[in-house]
Amino acid sequence: MAEKKTSSEVVLSTMRKRLDTAITAYSSSRQSELDDLKFLAGTPDNQWQWPTDVISSRTTAIGTAIAARPCLTINKLPQHVKQVTNDQRQNRPAGKVIPVDDNADVEVAEILDGMIRHIESISDADVAYDTACDNQVTFGEGYWRILTEYCQDDSFDQDIKIARIRNSFSVYMDPMIQDPCGSDAEWCVLSLDMPKEQYEREYPDAAPISTLQAQGVGDECFGQWVSDKTIRIAEYFHAEYTKTTLCLYPGNVALFKDSPDAKAYAAAGMVPIREREVQRRKIMWCKSNGYEILEEREWAGSSIPVIRVVGNEFEVEGELHVSGLVRNAKDAQRMYNYWVSQEAEMLALAPKAPFIGYAGQFEGYEDKWKTANTQPWPYLEVNPDVTDAQGGVLSLPQRALPPMAQNGLIAAKMGAADDIKSTTGQYDPALGEASNERTGRAIIARQQQSATGTYHYVDNLARAVRYGVRQIIELIPKIYDTERIARIVGMDGEVSSVRINPGQEEAVKRITDQAGNVIEKIYNPGVGRYDVAVTTGPSYMTKRQEALEGM
Repeated sequence: MAEKKTSSEVVLSTMRKRLDTAITAYSSSRQSELDDLKFLAGTPDNQWQWPTDVISSRTTAIGTAIAARPCLTINKLPQHVKQVTNDQRQNRPAGKVIPVDDNADVEVAEILDGMIRHIESISDADVAYDTACDNQVTFGEGYWRILTEYCQDDSFDQDIKIARIRNSFSVYMDPMIQDPCGSDAEWCVLSLDMPKEQYEREYPDAAPISTLQAQGVGDECFGQWVSDKTIRIAEYFHAEYTKTTLCLYPGNVALFKDSPDAKAYAAAGMVPIREREVQRRKIMWCKSNGYEILEEREWAGSSIPVIRVVGNEFEVEGELHVSGLVRNAKDAQRMYNYWVSQEAEMLALAPKAPFIGYAGQFEGYEDKWKTANTQPWPYLEVNPDVTDAQGGVLSLPQRALPPMAQNGLIAAKMGAADDIKSTTGQYDPALGEASNERTGRAIIARQQQSATGTYHYVDNLARAVRYGVRQIIELIPKIYDTERIARIVGMDGEVSSVRINPGQEEAVKRITDQAGNVIEKIYNPGVGRYDVAVTTGPSYMTKRQEALEGM
């Protein structure tokens, strides 16, 4: 009879199977994404924009000599990528909290706005957003995450943080998702490499490294978890469901049947008006080395706190493919490099422009004329005794016309440059080049029209920010679960503080003096439901400057 597996073994086994599924599902697309990233990072030193076989053919040895041909890299793609990502940095998307139901309060929504701005400030969230946007525009997908940390070593109060994920390839999200941000993901694996010394310090009771290495025999999946100097650690988020009954009581009160309030209603003889079966969702988190679970706990939110930002997304014959700005511009960039190299080769191999003269004119001055193309002689002399058949003095030597680049080669190079613009959707006005427009309004209109071709990147980022802020709104009442003073940041960057009391029943409690003047307000962000709207535009200071210029 087979031995029954423990819950930890089931979780680890499921994690490994799901990781293998994600690796298989993303392998084709991510190979192309990695090639896009390397192509964008191509330089004259690494020559990543040149195919290996082409480089080999242009540096092939002929006998003892090497017939080296130039392989120049004039990388024009970073300019086009930065045109999109830097526009995002100037016009950052920001979430605005709005009340949804009758219990929500406008003042609490403003306080939540300030708390979110404070969370973004202490987390350096702009770094997380910018990294995700860079990856999204470059090769098609970027990620950031939400986590919680204790405020201090001697405190039980926690803060919500937004953290960047530098390497998007370390994220393996449920490939069955339909939402571009991953809100419907059932699981997600994040991998990271930890130095062995840190691993042994943080997890002294974990299995020894030698034991982990021995586990690879007969079970190949362990081999990818250990290297010479690091241990591969995986964070595994997954959803679990509990079947229960939702009851509706008079007064439009909805309670789960197994909750304490529902049991109190039942004890009082109250019968629910309606019932329906529901699946209660909770998110579990664990950290594993591939062999055993090192840590595990329930995540406070109901969604996996990994936010996905996608560029272009296609599903072809059941296989997912994502891409960014670089993908379609690669051939045009290769052709530009080729034509530039061809032009340089033609001009470099062409003979120096010679001097043409009659026989005998250079006699006595051969040394200077032989070095006329390399030495800056102040003057050159000729032999005046040389005459024509009639005894006349011959004309002075003249320089032949220098070699010129072919018109077809120049046209091909310009065509490749235009192809880069058309494949990236960015034309001359968007790149700051002069056009026929003369007025400032016409120039701005032309730039905005050109930016329309890449607007979906900014829009997808705004959608991801909205999803991330929704998660933070859900987390705030659960993380700030004790009476405390919370910091908030206004739109103008001014920092202030508010008092939060999760135990009070009303959303806003106003404390007044004897004259009825409000001297303090206490907020409970857990009362009422709130949603998020996203605005994209300049910062507060930029808006003030624009308003001043307009006035």
